[in-house]
Amino acid sequence: MADDTLATLTSAVAPVVMVSAAGILLTGVQNLNLHLADRIRGMTAELRLVDTADARRAQIREQIPLIYQRIRLTQWALTMLYAAIFCFMMTSLFLVSSLWIGLRVLPQVTTLMFAAGVAVFVVALVFEFLEVVHALRTIQIETRDV
Repeated sequence: MADDTLATLTSAVAPVVMVSAAGILLTGVQNLNLHLADRIRGMTAELRLVDTADARRAQIREQIPLIYQRIRLTQWALTMLYAAIFCFMMTSLFLVSSLWIGLRVLPQVTTLMFAAGVAVFVVALVFEFLEVVHALRTIQIETRDV
């Protein structure tokens, strides 16, 4: 195997590590998203109960918009993580295909694709940070009377 081929194949593995990282984070965010949806369903069911106290109803009404915002943030994070995985997979594909295509522009496209993957990965992390901030606000509301 030529040195060029080995170096290209070796460098094609680096984006796969990023795919794994994004995939692990995606699984956690997706589970969180499902949990938040269940939480809203539970709170709205509690709100509909006749014997729910007025103070509790007020807490629920204050929390539901925040939980909805948390769901939106996790959905945006999921979208960004899927985009990052796509970019990293395309980076690997471009690196491997450069062995056969050999276009001079391919290294720049590959670098841009990897950089785009890292950028959207960071955006996903920002969305998740914002979700945590909202989570703290919902906890404050929930525990206000305790």
